[in-house]
Amino acid sequence: RDHAQAARRAGELRRRAAALDLLLGLLQDKRRALTRRLQAPLQKHLNRYLQLLFPQASLEIDENLTPGPLTRGVESGDFEQLSFGAREQMGVISRLAYADLLAEAGRPTLIILDDALVHSDAERLAQMKRVLFDAATRHQILLFTCHPANWRDLGVAARSIDDLRAGAAQ
Repeated sequence: RDHAQAARRAGELRRRAAALDLLLGLLQDKRRALTRRLQAPLQKHLNRYLQLLFPQASLEIDENLTPGPLTRGVESGDFEQLSFGAREQMGVISRLAYADLLAEAGRPTLIILDDALVHSDAERLAQMKRVLFDAATRHQILLFTCHPANWRDLGVAARSIDDLRAGAAQ
């Protein structure tokens, strides 16, 4: 009797395991299909912004939607080999590319950057301002910074937190 009960239990567990394996396979297939649908448009938007930063550059997106090799002209290297400032710039570009995907889907976008690009040299910061200006034609971008002098040439007056508080109190 114990043996029959254990055999029934083993059969139940096998059926349950098979059902879970089937569910896992279906979920993985669905994830792969969704990733393929996102991969090409995301790649397009990333490379569009990347061209403003590094002319003739491209970045490959892998099946996990993570950055692969960055190619600049004939040079190619891993994302991790970039300087901290360059990785920070790529992070901003990635946010902008995802915002473009949301906008294409009819979703509202708001991009908040908090002391972004503080590790960029003056030349690269100027290039990133072009990228941000381009993105600002399609998205609302709020930039919080402890370095307002770096951002004075964007065409929008900087507002301090104290000024905003004083305006709200009135």
